Amino acid sequence: MNSASRSEQYLTLFRAALAQSARNGEALLSHVFLVTRRSLAQEFNHVTGQLERAQLGLSIKLLDEKAAALCARFPALLRQAFEDKQAASSQFGELALGELSHKQLEHMDENQVQERVEFARALQLVQSIAQPGLNELNGCMGTLLGLTHVKPERNPLRPQTYLTVLQEALLQEAVPIQVRITWTQHLASGLGEALQSSYSALAQKIKSYGVLPLPAGEPERSLMAARSQAPAHWTNGVDEASRQPSVLTLNRLRELLADQTDPQQEIAPDEAVTQFAGTLDWNVAGATNASLTPDSEESTTDFASTVPAAFEALQNMNQSDEVMVPLSQRQDTLLDQARQAETTRQKLRKNCQSSAQVLSFEVMVQMIDNLVNDTRLLKPIRDVIENLEPALLRLVLVDARFFNNKQHPARRLLQEITQRGLAFGSADTPECARFIRSLHRYVNPLSRIHIDSAEPFDLALFNLNNMWSEQLGQSHQTVQQAMRVLNHAEERNLLAEKMCAAMEDIPDLQRVPAQVVEFLCGPWAQVMAAAELNNTGGTEDPGGYKDLVNMLLWSAQPELTRQDLGKLTKLVSRLLSKLREGLGLIDYPSLKTSQFFDVLMKLHQQAFRPAPDAPAVASKNDKTNLPGNHRHWLAPEEAKVSGFMEMPDDFLGNRLAQPPAHAASALSLPMLENLVIGSWVEIAIKGNWQRSQLSWISPQRTLYLFAGAHGQTQSMTRPSIENLINNNTMRLVADHSMVDGALDEVVHTAMLNSLDSGRA
Repeated sequence: MNSASRSEQYLTLFRAALAQSARNGEALLSHVFLVTRRSLAQEFNHVTGQLERAQLGLSIKLLDEKAAALCARFPALLRQAFEDKQAASSQFGELALGELSHKQLEHMDENQVQERVEFARALQLVQSIAQPGLNELNGCMGTLLGLTHVKPERNPLRPQTYLTVLQEALLQEAVPIQVRITWTQHLASGLGEALQSSYSALAQKIKSYGVLPLPAGEPERSLMAARSQAPAHWTNGVDEASRQPSVLTLNRLRELLADQTDPQQEIAPDEAVTQFAGTLDWNVAGATNASLTPDSEESTTDFASTVPAAFEALQNMNQSDEVMVPLSQRQDTLLDQARQAETTRQKLRKNCQSSAQVLSFEVMVQMIDNLVNDTRLLKPIRDVIENLEPALLRLVLVDARFFNNKQHPARRLLQEITQRGLAFGSADTPECARFIRSLHRYVNPLSRIHIDSAEPFDLALFNLNNMWSEQLGQSHQTVQQAMRVLNHAEERNLLAEKMCAAMEDIPDLQRVPAQVVEFLCGPWAQVMAAAELNNTGGTEDPGGYKDLVNMLLWSAQPELTRQDLGKLTKLVSRLLSKLREGLGLIDYPSLKTSQFFDVLMKLHQQAFRPAPDAPAVASKNDKTNLPGNHRHWLAPEEAKVSGFMEMPDDFLGNRLAQPPAHAASALSLPMLENLVIGSWVEIAIKGNWQRSQLSWISPQRTLYLFAGAHGQTQSMTRPSIENLINNNTMRLVADHSMVDGALDEVVHTAMLNSLDSGRA
């Protein structure tokens, strides 16, 4: 059997496996409900509390009433999920695996949080029970899909799909949330066993057709696996208090994000707090040492003046040229700071006088850890964030609005530092050096002053924005100009496509050489489109460029022009003049104009020669292969203004360039669909990775505009981006706020803690 036939057979088997699994859904769920009812009844017979018995009794009653309808509904929902090849269509979706964002969490109530935790816990149990059969099936499905290695997430029959579809069915059947929670707690074991049996049987059936499964790969990532593989700062704080899962559960975090924690007590600036405003120690190079020596005597800085005045005094010290020592000379200081992080946190933690303050403190600790360990940011920038930690910790002890107010000055400051910091993939540029100097000048002083409000952060942000404003203004103007140019280019290109489509039915288009067709459907379609866009007088054929098409087609057929040489002689001068005029309208390159004129003149010269003995075979230009369609072209000036990137064949030589280590995980994303305004990417240009931010996408998503840290712009077509991605020469760095991402990781940690602690 050849490869094409085998691929077709495998695709047929794949579809048959999905269809059969969907049909079996009703019987499978019926069995699961029988097991679930027995489990519910057993617990009902053992519990003594009146409330618990009532809840279990209601759960059993509703299961008896709704089981048949749910089982009947299940196959259709399964089929839909299988066809989508994902289980993310419901409100649960991928979030079942714990990928819950802080934005979603803050809008959930306590019952919804509990349901999410129970759902994740059920998924974990189902996964563990069904894993042997699932591993075997994953290998078979990988072969059917033509994969080179097992990818569990590509298997539509994975347990997550079944559980998500079941949750969707419960929602459609209007099962109360408390009953859904109770059912979920009791059905996991039965569903796991049912899926294990189903997976094994299906794998054997597929192998009976001669399918060789791929070798077993890594099992699908589960929450407990995430717990064991998580970075230390997810599950281990800096002391015993932060190791307690009861400190940061999903419900407690929800309360913080929704501002439902107990009011925080105002704390007088006692020694334990003010010790972090210690004296300004200077090293031999003149740089301040922001760290504390554990055994040294702590002293306080008496800022009798206003916060702005105190802040100005500190920043003036940091303005000194001696302070801005080379990065290499600062490493010892930064190492000392890292060694003192434990002591700093321990001392500040002693000021927590309520559970709300403990919660705020631990969430901030984890957020900072997530940002400091995120290698997408250069280390000097991460060092600034680490140096900012004491100020942020002191802040959240008196103001927890940082977590539930995106406009909070401290959060905006952190957002600006991280978002702008993503622009730099290397510290060896003047722009990066200026950026880091600005952080040292206006951010580092925050670690030296007493924090009892958000005012110092607001002032630091104000000063930074003022410092950045000139550069940002120039960059903004460049981007705006490029956007206007590209928007006009897209309009012209889309209209040119219509012009090209309108020419497809002209009979002579099938009889002329390919070079003439390429010209008409390429640059000349652009000329006609440009004239139409500039047509303010309502003329039917502005410039007469459409009328020239038939003249050009006639003149490019020697067998016709040979019959009327007089007409050809009169036409040539007018034709060439009109062609030059039109091409000038779009600033078409003179070299390419000359190349086409050479082709055209050779066709004209053939008319003055005797006809060949054997008639020329008429060329046939298949309509489906007509050039110009979907080919977006920019005039030289448009390309210059927008930094348009052509993709010549030799550009693909970059495909062997090695990306930074952090970029590997980004490849797993469907990158093009994840590109949104504000996304940062890395593009390999002549072997070097350069960072740019997506600043604009055209209305029809045919053109993309990127801007770099140096103020330069780069534009490209959608096919060009696809080529870059496919050849590993474009990598996604970030498609959302790093601060939001760091907080989302804290949510994930809270989910893991909730699973461990047995409560939401």
